Amino acid sequence: MLAVAAVIAVFVVIELLSGSSSDSGSRPQAPPLPPTALTGKPVTLADLRGEPALVNFWASWCGPCRKEAPELQRFSHTLHGNARLVGVDFTDDAGSARAFARQAGWSYPLLRDPNGTYGDRYHLNGLPATAVLDAKGRIVALLKGPQSVDTLQAALAGARS
Repeated sequence: MLAVAAVIAVFVVIELLSGSSSDSGSRPQAPPLPPTALTGKPVTLADLRGEPALVNFWASWCGPCRKEAPELQRFSHTLHGNARLVGVDFTDDAGSARAFARQAGWSYPLLRDPNGTYGDRYHLNGLPATAVLDAKGRIVALLKGPQSVDTLQAALAGARS
């Protein structure tokens, strides 16, 4: 049953990606990322250019984000420098967010969006949400809800095409 759910999720991601215009010039440029790091150094869109990237918006108070957390950790270990993953803590308390990230074992860059300003620019409609960017920093897809390693890898493949 879990395998069927994973196949359906991958199909949904592929449908989202194929719904994007085949003219890559019409893909919207991603809005800026928050300038404040939750952990580590800040990351900008310019830092991400040259390879596909996923920008995952989450919060410590979000139940579905807690469900997704182990998948993000596993996914981050599959990238091997071929893509980037950046987390953005959305409308959250910094202490709670750091504790959540530590518990999840996340080692990729994490940024803070305490007022939701940057998430609003990505047109978030619930958490978690993951913006998939191509190598030029353009939005290829916006994945809604908790993702699995398989759906994230499928989205990344779409960002490369």
